[in-house]
Amino acid sequence: MDVEQGGVDLRFGVGKNELVELIEERDHTKLEEYGGVQGLCKKLEIDPDSGISGDELHGKGLGARKEAFGSNEFKYPPPKSFFKLCYIAFQDLTILILSAAAILSLAINLAVEENRNEYGYLEGIAIIIVVIVVVLVQASIDFSKERKFRQLNSVKDNYEVQAIREGTTTPIPVAEIVVGDVVKLSAGDKVPADAILIHGSRLKTNESAMTGEPIDIDKDEKRDCFMLSGTSVSEGTGTAVIIAVGESSQWGVILAGLIVEPEDTPLQNRLDRLAMTIGKIGLLMATLTFFILLIRWIVDSARSGHWDGLLVLEYFIDAVTIVVVAVPEGLPLAITLGLAFAMRKMMTDQNLVRRLEACETMGSATQLNADKTGTLTQNRMTVVEALYAGQTISYVDDQESEMEAGVISSGAMELSEEFKKIAGVNMAVNTQANLLVGENGLVEHLGSKTECALLQHMEVWGYDYKALRDANPNARIYLFDSTKKRMSTTQEIAPGKFRVHCKGAPEIVINICSSQLNAQGVAVPLTEEGRQETTRKVNEMASRGLRTLLLCMVDVDHAGDDEMFWAEAPERDMTLIGVVGIKDPVRPETKEAVRLLRGAGVTVRMVTGDNPLTAKFIAKEAGILENDDEGLVMEGKEFRKMSETARQKIALDLRVLARSTPNDKLILVQTHKAMGEVVSVTGDGTNDAPALKEGNVGFALGMAGTEIAKEASDIIIMDDNISSMAKAVLWGRNVYDSIRKFLQFQLVVNIVAVLLNFISACAGKPLPLGAVPLLWVNMIMDSMGALALATEPPRMELMERKPFGRTAPLINRAMWRNIVGMSIYQLVVSLILQYGGEAIFYGECPIEDPSNPQPSLDACELQISSVIFNSFVFMQVFNEINSRRIDSPRVFQGILKSYYFLAIIAITIVIQILVMLLVGGTEVGNAIRIGEITGVQWAVSVVVGVIALPVGILLRLWPLEWCIGPMDEDPTEQSKLEKFLHLPKRKAPIEVLEDFEDMPDDDTEAIEMEGYSKVSKQILRLRVFVHAVAFINVVKRVAEPGDDPLITYEAVKEQEDARGHTEREHMRMHFRARVRAIQFMNRLRGQSTDITTSKSSH
Repeated sequence: MDVEQGGVDLRFGVGKNELVELIEERDHTKLEEYGGVQGLCKKLEIDPDSGISGDELHGKGLGARKEAFGSNEFKYPPPKSFFKLCYIAFQDLTILILSAAAILSLAINLAVEENRNEYGYLEGIAIIIVVIVVVLVQASIDFSKERKFRQLNSVKDNYEVQAIREGTTTPIPVAEIVVGDVVKLSAGDKVPADAILIHGSRLKTNESAMTGEPIDIDKDEKRDCFMLSGTSVSEGTGTAVIIAVGESSQWGVILAGLIVEPEDTPLQNRLDRLAMTIGKIGLLMATLTFFILLIRWIVDSARSGHWDGLLVLEYFIDAVTIVVVAVPEGLPLAITLGLAFAMRKMMTDQNLVRRLEACETMGSATQLNADKTGTLTQNRMTVVEALYAGQTISYVDDQESEMEAGVISSGAMELSEEFKKIAGVNMAVNTQANLLVGENGLVEHLGSKTECALLQHMEVWGYDYKALRDANPNARIYLFDSTKKRMSTTQEIAPGKFRVHCKGAPEIVINICSSQLNAQGVAVPLTEEGRQETTRKVNEMASRGLRTLLLCMVDVDHAGDDEMFWAEAPERDMTLIGVVGIKDPVRPETKEAVRLLRGAGVTVRMVTGDNPLTAKFIAKEAGILENDDEGLVMEGKEFRKMSETARQKIALDLRVLARSTPNDKLILVQTHKAMGEVVSVTGDGTNDAPALKEGNVGFALGMAGTEIAKEASDIIIMDDNISSMAKAVLWGRNVYDSIRKFLQFQLVVNIVAVLLNFISACAGKPLPLGAVPLLWVNMIMDSMGALALATEPPRMELMERKPFGRTAPLINRAMWRNIVGMSIYQLVVSLILQYGGEAIFYGECPIEDPSNPQPSLDACELQISSVIFNSFVFMQVFNEINSRRIDSPRVFQGILKSYYFLAIIAITIVIQILVMLLVGGTEVGNAIRIGEITGVQWAVSVVVGVIALPVGILLRLWPLEWCIGPMDEDPTEQSKLEKFLHLPKRKAPIEVLEDFEDMPDDDTEAIEMEGYSKVSKQILRLRVFVHAVAFINVVKRVAEPGDDPLITYEAVKEQEDARGHTEREHMRMHFRARVRAIQFMNRLRGQSTDITTSKSSH
């Protein structure tokens, strides 16, 4: 039976094409023809207030709607096929050149009968086979990477929408939304599909994702009721009916033609540049090798008179192979594998990585500006105290908590029903949260947890918040304003008479109150003494870590719908209802997470809208504050009023920013970034989006965060827990550490292989590592090595290191020590085998006919080359174990837990043994320069490989001070002397004031000018040092006023006066001492010894 006729679905009163055209054209006339939004809802067989009916949900289900209008799932463009990726991988220039040379070699060898009979063509075939394997491996990796990226997209697109079904607001996965669903939208939400607004309150949407215009668009039922999928709600609330989903929606149409490619991260770009540099060096070495071999060929050919052109082609193939080996293709593979592995594991640690760059950036994070609610605390709000009618009432059982002095139990004070009703209505209508009883009987909190606490608090008095909302519908809603720190709603209680209910920060809202309710629910004047007493009791609550909210109301007489009058809530001369104290316990794991982060060099800072007393209490419980230093706590309004210079002076010492706005958080992030810090920041609200984007890494809260905050973030914390952020730091450092481990392993392979062949070419010896063995080494060491070292699980020791700078060198001094040392060992062993192999293996080489030694001599050289090849592989295998650590000799630590690593080491050894046993000595093996080796030669190969292990361990014990190369140290890191003296960390050389214009620059010159004897010079120099210590203590005393200095300036001056020195002599010595002290400290920090001077007078 036909289900659609003339574009109209017979099962419903309207068809899919009609709805799509309606939203595309935004046709108000067409909508009116349907009878407006109400008429359209009727055609879709839904009630605009209760949504899809229970009969449909429990009867035939939603299948009919999905069949008629489609599902809300987006189909991304098809990924590149595996064969397409193979083609892309084959486009590498060196691969193309090598393939062309191999084909040419194959063709010539097959054309010449002598070479054909001697299997000379097999080398060309072998090279082609290895090239095919390399291309297949690279394509497989790219294919896996693209799949992982698409899986990440699918997870990112999965979120829940508040839908009204059967009259109940229920969270529904966005993919389950169907045409006809009624959804509730509020600030921060993404519009899940094309919809038409049923009713809204001060609703605005940001349609920049669709139009490119970053302007908020007003939405209302009359002028513009069309809401497009992919846009976001920037302000207000509303209810809308879905009319187009999935590929039929406007966002689906755009997405169908959108191909999103993952961008390279900064570390990937740095590694690409490094690989290019190494490749250029390899190309130079390969070119030199080729020309040396070519010159040798010309000389030998001229002597013998036999010009063998195939040798030139073979030399060319060897040179190209050197380039292939020299270019560390494994570096991009290592970062890809490392990031993919980290992303997958971070997902299990409740970190959804939205941008790959965030993985590596977290490893260098120095600052974490974290929200309090839900991040440091459990976000399980409960009203435990309230200030009603001037009395503080406890709502916690006496057995659970000892009440503070002056606090009475809830049963000890009778509040009238009138008071309870007024307070209950305030809590019901001035909130937007909902309580949902699940199938298991547990109450689920939907929306703000603070508001949910108020709704549950009403149950103490036996009120149902839904009934109160139905009886007192809101006429207008003024959402929470982070500047005013309050939210208000209005209800019409009589014709021309409205009641405004308000809740907000007590210290702010109390200033607009002129009266208060007594226990009987009657308004009485609020005196100044009463205001001060209320403030005192609120501070007492806050000092115990309670979040405080003041509830108030006012009745307003105003006839008509005057938009000018209602543009702002009429909040003046309000009546104080009460103050509630809400407990939000600190998470049990918060203190340990903060300790871990601090140990890792990450400063944890709490940014909250709470009262400073509440914030300080929570910060102490969380381990952010360890003492009572008031200088570490500041309010947002004070912070934002400071100049940029003043903010930078206190930004690093700040631990709590209380009563702050999202803009304060943004300013804090910008201040830290301007100081060179790597900043991570958390956020959950729509207004947090700028700070999340500004931070180097933005963490959005997965449970409490709005969709706009998630879109602006780099990582979504699925459990809203700070311990998950600590794990993100750990994984970020592990990615960087894994890349460095692989880099030091890879460079040893490259350096030894290239230099060994280059030295052999210069010495007139055959190249010990032929084209096929080199390609084989390149494949197993690049691909297998990257997989082994990039998938190592993180070690907690990484959290004991300081953050590495984003511009820190990829190869530090410890790595250069390991690379150079191991390269020397492997190169020496290989050269000894090449030049002393015949003597070492005397009797092993197959020289059987002394009268005609040439064929057997070639066989001996082939055997020695095979031993070198086998030894080379085993040295890399055991050096791979060394490479598990950069600066520690404990290379076996945790190896039994590295399952990938152990498996790859085993696979590499097994494959190498099979290659040598099955290929070595055969015609194929001889053609590709892999011969048969004896048992003694096998033993030597394995032993020199095993020796690489203790050599690597000994190298890691070698002091770094005896090595060259960049260190990982922070240029602003304090010296041991500065740390001993507790001097503050500085970003620039210390500025001093020039006391005298004619002051000599050099101590010795000054001493000679003043005619001191030799002994006096020594004494004076000692006194200058004492002055230097005195000056250091002056700096220290300024930085930490509570500390006792080692030597005081006053004590030194008193001693100088006792020795009869004049004031001028004393001032000269003290100034020189200050200069020397400053130069000494700056030199210890690795900075210039130049001293910034400015003129002043004492």
